[in-house]
Amino acid sequence: MLAAIVSALIGGAAGEAGKGAWTSLTTLVRRRFGGDSAELAELEQAGPDDSHEIAGLLVDRGESDPRFREELTSWVSETARTIRQSHDVSNTISGEARIHGNVIQAGDVFGSINLGPR
Repeated sequence: MLAAIVSALIGGAAGEAGKGAWTSLTTLVRRRFGGDSAELAELEQAGPDDSHEIAGLLVDRGESDPRFREELTSWVSETARTIRQSHDVSNTISGEARIHGNVIQAGDVFGSINLGPR
């Protein structure tokens, strides 16, 4: 779930809520590891394809630092809730639409969607 949230934040998919969440994540890392830490440098240089690497780095640090793991877990929960509440989703199929196959209508999805075998 952390990778999905970080990916949404890096990619800008979460809008203003995402900007606030990104700021809070960098603040968390700065407070825990310092302003010159490798972790903070990784976050500040992140690009859209780096979310899994960043999530892995943060999870690795959480494994060796139980306090950081608690703070990160709390951040993930709060951020997921904030992003879900940040915008309304309206899914519509209308008019003369002809659907051939599966249709998924959803807001933010944190995890996979499996429609089964074809």
